[in-house]
Amino acid sequence: MNYLYIAEFYNLSITTLPMKIVVLGADGYLGWPLSLRLLRRGHRVVGVDNLATRRAVEEVGSDSALPISSPQERERAAKELGDFKFVFGDVTDYQFVKELISSEKPDAVVHFAEQRSAPYSMKDVEHAVYTMHNNLEGTLNLIYAVKEAKPDVHVVKMGTMGEYGTPNFDIPESAFVEVEIKGRRDRIPTPKFAGSWYHWTKVYDTYNMLFANKIWGLTFTDIMQGPVYGTRTEEIVSERFFTRFDFDEVWGTVVNRYCVEAVLGLPLTPYGKGGQTRGFLSLEDSVEALRILIENPLRWDPTGTSTSS
Repeated sequence: MNYLYIAEFYNLSITTLPMKIVVLGADGYLGWPLSLRLLRRGHRVVGVDNLATRRAVEEVGSDSALPISSPQERERAAKELGDFKFVFGDVTDYQFVKELISSEKPDAVVHFAEQRSAPYSMKDVEHAVYTMHNNLEGTLNLIYAVKEAKPDVHVVKMGTMGEYGTPNFDIPESAFVEVEIKGRRDRIPTPKFAGSWYHWTKVYDTYNMLFANKIWGLTFTDIMQGPVYGTRTEEIVSERFFTRFDFDEVWGTVVNRYCVEAVLGLPLTPYGKGGQTRGFLSLEDSVEALRILIENPLRWDPTGTSTSS
């Protein structure tokens, strides 16, 4: 079974067999264009969302800079590309998640159904508790639903490079590191120290999936992507297929926000002390990397050797 990072997947051969894939968070910035890519590849897609991001963006007085269609219109547009079904549901409802996995019997599940904003998680105690509740409970529900209903499912889960904080060492491209303390050596998960309640939920998700892999052999791919920018993929050819483009201080990813500020002639907004260095990933590259991961699940044996299934 596997617990691997994105860098290990790029030399894999392409799988052509059609799959049935559940995308949790299919209404989101990444979930929607990924669903379109999978449909164009010939896969069957079940898109699941409770539309929480739409409500939360409205809560802070903002909106997507690009107009996005209603879920009903998105479903009609997606069906032009392939076999797509939209399901309204909440991952914090265990019975819903278990019934979803039991009835759909997917080959893979993509888990993007989390509160994704660090600033939103830091607003006050209510938003911190909501973030912890939504993200941790949703992931645990998925873990147990897969265990009980279809343990051979490959779960692709979005983590973040923010799990590591800003350590004074090069972050290794591995889930584990060798350490020595007072002359004794062991192999432990790569140390992490997050910078927001949101990022801590991702750390806890990582450890929960690692534990589930260890005791039940469930298959997870934990993706440590950096910030994603852009509005287009090969499938986004008209307004009906637009994905979100958030630009406010709570939901706007940094490069997207800078682009809007530059177009409006506004000063660029520093993040933190304004001295961090980060790698960025285009929306097209993000979707394509995710597609490769989904089509080529890896298996991990106790020696740490990864092979495509």
